[in-house]
Amino acid sequence: MSTLKPLLPSAALMLLAACNTVQGVKQDAHVVKDKAVEVKDAVVNKAIEVKDKTVEGSKAVGQSVGSGLEKAGEAVKGATN
Repeated sequence: MSTLKPLLPSAALMLLAACNTVQGVKQDAHVVKDKAVEVKDAVVNKAIEVKDKTVEGSKAVGQSVGSGLEKAGEAVKGATN
């Protein structure tokens, strides 16, 4: 035991450093998880925004096609009268 006695402080410091490293890794993992949640929320919000714009654009196209068909119908009626 007397030959190990000088190594005890070094071993204690290594254990302390390992504990600090483990704690640091845990903290980093929480930071990464929180950032991942933020990114996921941003992506979901952007997807909803794009979907809403797509729906609005589809409605506008539908209205334009409807107006075009209506005008074409009127032109056909006018040509046949």
